[in-house]
Amino acid sequence: MRITVADYRISPTEDSLNNHDALDLWLRQTVGTARHVSGTCKMGPVSDPMTVVDQHCRVKGIVGLWVVDASIMPRVPRSGGTRATVLMIAERVVEWISEA
Repeated sequence: MRITVADYRISPTEDSLNNHDALDLWLRQTVGTARHVSGTCKMGPVSDPMTVVDQHCRVKGIVGLWVVDASIMPRVPRSGGTRATVLMIAERVVEWISEA
């Protein structure tokens, strides 16, 4: 049984699929790596000169600015990427902002 998931394919072309060298070339030109960037905006106490945000995601030295993304996470969660964790962080920061 063949299941159709798309009406037509844009890429790779039929010629590329039928030729190993052409398919290898298409793969080298098209396929790449992806990564979830995190840990570029260190969170920590105000006394640490290397931190960017405090424990409430407030940017040090700038009133009214928070960082709420994967950059404050020290590492990527092992359970499927950063999306769910960033959403959880955002939900919590919204509470802190609304209480301020």
